[in-house]
Amino acid sequence: MIGLADILTATAKTPPMVLGIRMAPFTVGHAILLHRMGSPFVVGGDATAQDLVEAAVICSQEPVESIKAMRSILGWIPLRLMRSRVSKSNLAAECATMQQWLTDQSDCPEVLQSPGSRSKTPAMPWPERILVGLVSIGFDEQDVLSMPVIDAERLYLTHAEMEGRVELWNDRNEALWRYAQEHPIRN
Repeated sequence: MIGLADILTATAKTPPMVLGIRMAPFTVGHAILLHRMGSPFVVGGDATAQDLVEAAVICSQEPVESIKAMRSILGWIPLRLMRSRVSKSNLAAECATMQQWLTDQSDCPEVLQSPGSRSKTPAMPWPERILVGLVSIGFDEQDVLSMPVIDAERLYLTHAEMEGRVELWNDRNEALWRYAQEHPIRN
């Protein structure tokens, strides 16, 4: 029987190679783990060689395997082995590949606000909001943690739109915006 996870992974782009290793699909679990570690790839800032190696090792396997490796007394071995790859690599290019890939993992439409509504800045990190949002509408926690971020965001926003809590940028908005750009109002 084909399930949602099968459909989502069958239509996903192949993740890139970073430091010579293939990345796994970037999941909510990866995002939470990297955010908790303060990785500049998800919280912003300049990445060091160590940041790149940590992100590459974490994102090249399932999050649970990354946690096992981090907790293991032998968990430092992959990081040591990666040092030689870093010394032979173009660090800026590798960081750019990682950052671009993670940036591409979000393609959800822009959320529009209703006139008169007040926007508040969320205090909690975005990966945790996705997890709580999807669990609150009935998804299993483990399914969400292993779900690609790109799909998790879209499913949560779909539910919010269906409930009337958000208005999302759509083709009609895009056409109106393009028309306004092509036909400016002249005084």
